[in-house]
Amino acid sequence: MKIADFFVKSSNVDIAVYTWGQKPTAEHPRPVVVLAHGFPDRAIFWEKVAQALQDAFFVVAYDMRGCGASTPIRGTRHYRYDVLLKDLYTVIDAVSPEQPVHLVGHDWGGLYGWAAIAEPEGVRRIASFVTQSPSLEQIGFYLQRRMLRPTPRNLLQLFGQLIRNSLMISFTLPLLPELIFRTGLGTALFRVVMKRYEPLAVFQKNEGMEEDAIRYLGIYRANLLQRTLLPKRQPPSQVPVHVLMSKNDPFLPPAVFEDSANGANRYSESLIDAAHWAPLSQPQAFAHAVTSFISNIKNNG
Repeated sequence: MKIADFFVKSSNVDIAVYTWGQKPTAEHPRPVVVLAHGFPDRAIFWEKVAQALQDAFFVVAYDMRGCGASTPIRGTRHYRYDVLLKDLYTVIDAVSPEQPVHLVGHDWGGLYGWAAIAEPEGVRRIASFVTQSPSLEQIGFYLQRRMLRPTPRNLLQLFGQLIRNSLMISFTLPLLPELIFRTGLGTALFRVVMKRYEPLAVFQKNEGMEEDAIRYLGIYRANLLQRTLLPKRQPPSQVPVHVLMSKNDPFLPPAVFEDSANGANRYSESLIDAAHWAPLSQPQAFAHAVTSFISNIKNNG
């Protein structure tokens, strides 16, 4: 198993950083891609995508705080977006201090990636953003529109999405999620859901996955309901965005991205024949989408 290439310090937390491909130099510059994982994963989640990208890019992934080789910190306050974005910027500064990076996010990595590109600091550090997730605010507006116009169709869509997101919502509860993961039920659930919706993906249980997940519950409790129930409209970002929607995602179907185009002035989207774990089941197709998007940005200025 790949081990961390180095660690960076962020708010007294050590963040484990992994790299693939040739590091850029003044003589041989090359674009830098930073991959941000979700729940309950680690940087190694991206390995197949990183290997597919490494010939063209310097590829970087990191274990989010609390996960993998990073500091095993726990507590809701340690997982607020402002803290997570500081970790992201610290990694970017370490791997690409002179030029903005291309950010790619999956699951929570995509959710808080939207928050990054909404900030002046993120606009300065991030050249483009590819995401498999809408923002929490965009999900909130999706639900809000259907509550304000309770037609039969809208109510059906509203309750359908709430059911799809019931697992995420349950992770905000006290005690119960910890019990689910300590007993092994959480791992078994992810194994079953992945096999059902993503048969091409191979579920690999990392040692310590349950403890990672328990610490990572802080990200749900610090952000999910707060940003979804009371969404705030942000001005469209200047960072070019490509949304890579998964056709069969059981949690984030294409319909829930209806507000995403309002999040960026330069916006594009495409569909991949996968479910939630496209980087595992379709790494070549995923990498191709990332490469094509970055190439189009470069060619079109």
